[in-house]
Amino acid sequence: MTSINALRFNDYSGIMICDEQRSWNPEDMKIFVSDKIKPIIPQEIIDEMGLVAAYGNTGTSTIGDEIKFTISRKLHEEYKNLKEKNDGKIPEKFKTMEDMSELVYGIITGMKHNHISQQMKGLYGFDSNDYMAGSYEKNGKKIELKDKEILEDCQKFMTWKGSIPDTKSVFMNAGILAGYDDSTGFRIFHFSIWKMFKEEVDIAYAAGGSGSDMMQLYLSEFLSGKSPHERRGHIDPLEGTLTMVKALNIACERNFGVGGYYNIILFNGKNPKNKRMIEINDHRSRLASEIGMAHHNELISFDTARELTGKLLFEGASFEEVNDLLFKNCKDEQELLHVLRGYK
Repeated sequence: MTSINALRFNDYSGIMICDEQRSWNPEDMKIFVSDKIKPIIPQEIIDEMGLVAAYGNTGTSTIGDEIKFTISRKLHEEYKNLKEKNDGKIPEKFKTMEDMSELVYGIITGMKHNHISQQMKGLYGFDSNDYMAGSYEKNGKKIELKDKEILEDCQKFMTWKGSIPDTKSVFMNAGILAGYDDSTGFRIFHFSIWKMFKEEVDIAYAAGGSGSDMMQLYLSEFLSGKSPHERRGHIDPLEGTLTMVKALNIACERNFGVGGYYNIILFNGKNPKNKRMIEINDHRSRLASEIGMAHHNELISFDTARELTGKLLFEGASFEEVNDLLFKNCKDEQELLHVLRGYK
């Protein structure tokens, strides 16, 4: 139960946004603790190379956390080894976003293999490597795998044929990678564990999770009103951010699996290296959501909503300042309070 999303504004900037709700038991009781989109580039690499990226996962939270942790760890190890070979000097090149997508895909593939193998070992006494070899060893003896029923069960286990529940927590995961590097600019990639693919997103946005239906509907409508020139990388960052927030508002309203505070990550490759990515997931993200609600309910104009979004998320204005401006510029303060409290 989740909503992870990315939108490309232009060749050097974009946004990722998600909710924080997750379910934690068979009855789908909800808690607001999930860290669904997370920056994955170690700070040293950001400061020295200017590479910034974040990864978001839908599905099982523990698997998503494992993927994000492994990406950061591998990047740290690779960069450390590269600098050691370069006598401690900063390398001229490290990774492009295409390289990052290959790294992430390899980690996802390995993670899937390990989890499936562990479950098979527990159930059958042998893992997926043994299955492919046609035999395994037990107590020093080689045992041939000949039982037709067991072999068919293993095939279903490894391919999720029939959607067996034992491996649902592994296969029902997907991810979005977005970020900027100096060589290729801002790019978005989409991954699926079930279908085992990675692809670059070429339609300006990507949406994943249970809230993706509402997000895709809203964003496709937004982009259909833009010219091909705009859709190909000339979207106003303030309008794009406001649109993403409003789309996630609707996903929260229409889908019981989406909710809580938003995590907003903004990328801008034209900024200094250590300021190319900012993450906002405190009261300001909630206020951004409320600005979107006010505009959706026609209590503030588009220009006002755009200006307030810019002040809050792009210019670093305080929560208090923008909150005061929201109420000063709304058509009906009492009506706005009713909207924000959820009254019909």
